[in-house]
Amino acid sequence: MPSVVTLTPAPVIDRTYFVERFDEGKVNRATDQVEFLSGKGLNVSRTLHLAGVATSAVLPIGKEDEHLLFRTPNPQLLRILRVPGRIRVNTQILEPSGRTTNINQKAVPIPADDWDEVVQMTIRELRALAADWLVVSGSVPRMAETGEHLDFDRLFAETRRLGTRIALDTSGSSLARLARSEHINLIKPNADELATLVDRHLHTVGDVLEAAHEVIERNGLEVALVSLGGDGAVAVTARETLWGHATAPRVVNTTGAGDATLAGFVGSSIQGPGRTGGRADFSELPRLTVKRALGAAVTYGALAVSVPTTIMDSLDDAPTPVVEAPDPERELSEPTKVFDVK
Repeated sequence: MPSVVTLTPAPVIDRTYFVERFDEGKVNRATDQVEFLSGKGLNVSRTLHLAGVATSAVLPIGKEDEHLLFRTPNPQLLRILRVPGRIRVNTQILEPSGRTTNINQKAVPIPADDWDEVVQMTIRELRALAADWLVVSGSVPRMAETGEHLDFDRLFAETRRLGTRIALDTSGSSLARLARSEHINLIKPNADELATLVDRHLHTVGDVLEAAHEVIERNGLEVALVSLGGDGAVAVTARETLWGHATAPRVVNTTGAGDATLAGFVGSSIQGPGRTGGRADFSELPRLTVKRALGAAVTYGALAVSVPTTIMDSLDDAPTPVVEAPDPERELSEPTKVFDVK
């Protein structure tokens, strides 16, 4: 079973309001509200921990939000760097039908010295866990001093030198830029994010497969794991192309399903002893069990939408996955969007 370190460059306070019905532009009253420390990488680590996978979650947290550490689920997973200020707030408005409205705050810039410490802390965790995977997930903030992009070169180069694969789950210009770094093994876009990467609309599973192969070849990737919402997910490598689906017990909240999907994939991607260290290229890494990993990915993703928050407390009701050769003619349930990320 693999070991996984996650890095959340821009963690959040997840605040969920439960309403009987959300009326846009009007006063809405919540029937309940929950709030906790979160972030895409942390969500991945929590799901992996639930599945019995060794994991730790690195994240910078604002000093004004330290009180959250006393009531956050799974605090033993956290590797915290305290930074000035506060972290951002993401708000979900959840209706009984499962319809979710998200209001996500922009990532808070991080000072250069603090980012250097985050990188050092992440490298220490990779060594401590002899990690098979580093998962970099969520929004990527800018440098506080200059407004420039964060520099991942040192982190990625050292990660690969240690023989650890890198999975990237972000969006927009950060996804396009970091996927080109020549260090990334896996990306996990959704259909819209993949369409944006290739700058065209995708209408069928065949369109998705073609776009995934294009992105793999262009960026030298090992795997593209593309989540398709209710249409399941596809895993594409140079040699394998698979489609997977699992039926959710019920649909309550779709936020966090992509994080659970990625956790399922990386947590089930390597059988045997896992990492032995010191490898510098893909050919020397442990072979990925793509079919098994995709099955776990769609299972966890389907289970995640059946709970009201991004935190699952059990895998007992996990549905049985179907993993098979994709039908290229199958139409996507929803048309994709192509975003301007310049």
